[in-house]
Amino acid sequence: MRTFLLALLVPCLLSAAEGRRPLRTQLRVAAAEQDPPLDSAAFKATLDGNPTKVLRVRGPKDDLILLIVLDLTGDLTLVDAARNALTERIAALPKNNWVAVLKSQDILQVIQDPSPDRDRVAVAIRDYAPTGKAGLLTTIESAASLGDGLLGRTNVRVAVLYVTDSNIYNYREDFTNPVINSSDSRDLSRRFPDQLIREKIQKLSDSLAASETPLFFVHLNYFSDPINEAYQRGLMQLVEESGGAGAFCRSRGEIPDAVEKIVAAAATHWSVAVELRSVKSRTATVDLSNGDRDVRARARFSLRK
Repeated sequence: MRTFLLALLVPCLLSAAEGRRPLRTQLRVAAAEQDPPLDSAAFKATLDGNPTKVLRVRGPKDDLILLIVLDLTGDLTLVDAARNALTERIAALPKNNWVAVLKSQDILQVIQDPSPDRDRVAVAIRDYAPTGKAGLLTTIESAASLGDGLLGRTNVRVAVLYVTDSNIYNYREDFTNPVINSSDSRDLSRRFPDQLIREKIQKLSDSLAASETPLFFVHLNYFSDPINEAYQRGLMQLVEESGGAGAFCRSRGEIPDAVEKIVAAAATHWSVAVELRSVKSRTATVDLSNGDRDVRARARFSLRK
């Protein structure tokens, strides 16, 4: 049952690796649902401050493909709590929400193709073995590329949701040991030991600015040391820039509420396609409104080819 995503994953990854993207005529802007709910007929948009046409609106009642990426290596009590909360919340999703399950250790791998079958998805989640090294930072670009491929081929809403317990010290790449010039007591790496993770986050931010897929995460285990805190701030930066959201859990008891909150945010997000034309810059800024309300939405896009 993995043929659909596997067939799509390979060309998406090759395209991402080669840095090629098709000529854009529109931008799909992810926006959060608000209270009271937004009106699909009332969206307006500006592109770099100038009015632009809203081509298409997809909202909480429309079709969704939710890509759940499992990135779990640690405490089994936390993992089990996440499994239970996730399967329970997914069971309550509307029937037109299709769910896929992937894992992110080393490389992004498909466990379960997009399916409306909640039992099949639950089995995939429960059978997943939490082992190896953390993989979020090394697979997030691939997951976003896969989401973009689905957006382009299916014309439905797509969201990526990471469920992770990633610790910055548990990556194969060492983000905690910047090179220190032993002869220079003023070397900035002495003062900023989180330098490598901040550089990695910035590179990912620049890369993901070309993606249109909103990213979400639930982190099961908040770490309070300085380098992990820099890492965790970086994760929140990446998802917020994409139009998504994230949540950190400081105890096992917080996991069900965090899963409920973030799955709901992913399932109810809006995807607003706006016309892209006459843009000479390599970046674009989009602002959305709904009637007389400003809309919390993705704003910055890279238009690099």
